[in-house]
Amino acid sequence: MPELPEVETVKRTLEKNYLNRTIIYSEVLLPRMILSPLDEFITNTKNTKIISIARKGKFLIFNLSNNFSFISHLRMEGKYILRKENDNIISHTRVIFHLDNDEKLCYDDSRSFGIMKMAPTKEIYNLKELSSLGPEPFDITDETYLYNKLKNKSIEIKASLLDQTIMTGLGNIYVDEVLFKSKINPYRKSSSITLKECNTIIQNSRDTLNFAISLGGSTVSSYHPEKGVDGRFQNQLMAYGREGKKCVFCSSTMLKDKLHGRGTTYCPKCQNVCISIGITGKIASGKSTLLTYIKEKGYKIFSCDDEVKNLYKQDKIITRLKDIFGNDVITKEGNVSYGYIKNIISLSDDKKKELEKFIHPLIKEKIIKFIKENKEEKFVFVEVPLMFETRFNLLFDYIIGITCSKETQINHLRSRNSFNIDQDLLLNSSTRFDKNAHKCDFLINNDYSKEQLYHDFDTILSNMLLK
Repeated sequence: MPELPEVETVKRTLEKNYLNRTIIYSEVLLPRMILSPLDEFITNTKNTKIISIARKGKFLIFNLSNNFSFISHLRMEGKYILRKENDNIISHTRVIFHLDNDEKLCYDDSRSFGIMKMAPTKEIYNLKELSSLGPEPFDITDETYLYNKLKNKSIEIKASLLDQTIMTGLGNIYVDEVLFKSKINPYRKSSSITLKECNTIIQNSRDTLNFAISLGGSTVSSYHPEKGVDGRFQNQLMAYGREGKKCVFCSSTMLKDKLHGRGTTYCPKCQNVCISIGITGKIASGKSTLLTYIKEKGYKIFSCDDEVKNLYKQDKIITRLKDIFGNDVITKEGNVSYGYIKNIISLSDDKKKELEKFIHPLIKEKIIKFIKENKEEKFVFVEVPLMFETRFNLLFDYIIGITCSKETQINHLRSRNSFNIDQDLLLNSSTRFDKNAHKCDFLINNDYSKEQLYHDFDTILSNMLLK
């Protein structure tokens, strides 16, 4: 969708070519695009001169010599095309303004989302479409205005900046650019933005929009300000559209996610956006020990084992487990018997697959939700015992694998009072960790002390912070 710089470029192009031109008469080929009474629109554009063209946000405002004005919003595909009076129109032409110089100004819109609306000039800014708009960054003289608008909002800062009632003029492209230049995490809660950061946002909004306007905006989709003329700002974009490329500031890889359905491109380091780290390894390798240490350091954690235990408390899950394993899967106390399940799946690959087919999608959904809900954190950590069997490795930015010898595993199992060490080791032999360890970004050998495990982890984390 054309944003403020593109609409400003269209306005300047229209001013250059059509100011003081008289509209002899208008044709409306798609009446539903006119939000005011159709006969009023046609009557009040007949034999009137275009004396000025203004803009508010993404709305064009055509001021006419008869003291009437109409607004025009291009939405996604709207564009104004000049044609000779005898030229054929195309199927996407929606409104035609016949001019006094044997030309016609055609409004073309393949998606038909654009709108126009007429009102007396003195009342044009009272139309709800304009009156509901907040000020443009150019008009905000005190950052306190933006701070007061944000301080009680729990939604993400990107969502607030896209809200045209707060500050008008920034669309998806330019919000990504402004937040990147401001080094602000787009997932941060609006209420967490400081007064100083509000000032930075406003200044970068002005600078970005002015620079984009000077280059004719960004050519996206079908937007072209004039025939044969493309906006050149897309060649200067530092965030939007640069997924997978190196950050211009720190050389980290630019990432892209969805935020409220909008593509959001950012630098995970410069903008301090959450990095998700999966932790995996063989049974009794030390994953839970490391996760406890990570939690003590104040980071958000997610344990797949703990989540499975939570699922096993739900009635509908218990019913499904009975279907798979029979009623003996439930103890006399009414709880799920983990030992019984472990024994069955160690002996029956079919039962193991049936359980995993049922449980793994539920766990995956929980992991994705956990990561999304914590995007404003610097790091989040997820323990996944069956990382590669489930293909959950695709969910994370980095993976830490923990290795250890069989002797260490046995010692760990003894320390946790395992009822059947041989059975645990048998389950361990069916995992794919050893075959996939090379896919881990970092490997820690846990054959030594806890202190060494913690030290190795802290070293990895320090290296991530330096990247």
